Amino acid sequence: MIALEGVAARRRPLALASVSVAWGAGVHAVLGGREDGGALLLSLIAGTARPRSGRVTVLDGIPFDPGVRKRVSMVLLDPALPDALRVDETMALAAAIRGEPARPASERLGVLGIESLTTRSVRSLSLAEARAVALAEGVTSSHVRVLLVEEPFLSIDPRAMSLLSPQLRARGADGCAVVVLTASPRDAGELADDHLVLRRGAITARATTIEALSSASQAGALRIVAHDSRDARALVVALAREEDIDGVAQDGTAVVARGRDAVTLARTVGRAIVGTNLDVAEMRFDTLPGETPSPEGLK
Repeated sequence: MIALEGVAARRRPLALASVSVAWGAGVHAVLGGREDGGALLLSLIAGTARPRSGRVTVLDGIPFDPGVRKRVSMVLLDPALPDALRVDETMALAAAIRGEPARPASERLGVLGIESLTTRSVRSLSLAEARAVALAEGVTSSHVRVLLVEEPFLSIDPRAMSLLSPQLRARGADGCAVVVLTASPRDAGELADDHLVLRRGAITARATTIEALSSASQAGALRIVAHDSRDARALVVALAREEDIDGVAQDGTAVVARGRDAVTLARTVGRAIVGTNLDVAEMRFDTLPGETPSPEGLK
């Protein structure tokens, strides 16, 4: 259903080098972030980016073929929805483009508990609401056979959060190839039955369970929530200077820092928080099994 053979691609500052992977029906997790080339990988599958070398095959065709693209849904952290339309009009337009029968928008949105957004204008939606609408379109489309989702539980309407996981799993069981990109091993374990690690543009490990990956990958992720986006940005700048940080990304007030060793990562982030004199609202450690940091590592 999805196959990449020796694919190399670049979209500054991201790059992929000699990536080969094949996915069939089911839910598959890619552990990594944008800084590892994860979003670029999803874009290659969706046909919105082209490889420099190698071959990408989706649904037995090339991903940028119009017939293939309308059967692929990609929901990134910044979904593109038509500002001039209402939500129900957006759902109807998507159905028309995909060539599927029209259905009541409230029914489709209700799958994720957001039917109250039906008549809202798209421009009035928050980022979390817009992401939930885009996800509802993807999981309820009768013609989508490939569903690509970046960080499914980040910046999403809270009403949709508890309903999304069973919906993604149901699509996988129904013969759809669902590929989830996340920096959180916990989220990957909840959603998928097949996992691979993408680090700095290369696949470094693959296994059917998160537990099995623990012997092949030492990556950890620490999610920090600041009180405002300016504080979050200051933390990103501070962490970018640290040698022990493999990658750092910001989404609003949330910062996700990644490193190879859980204890070192926790100490480094703690030092950066103290050094920038930030007041942090929340700090949550996501790590692969067997890598739980010691209490002194969180000081």
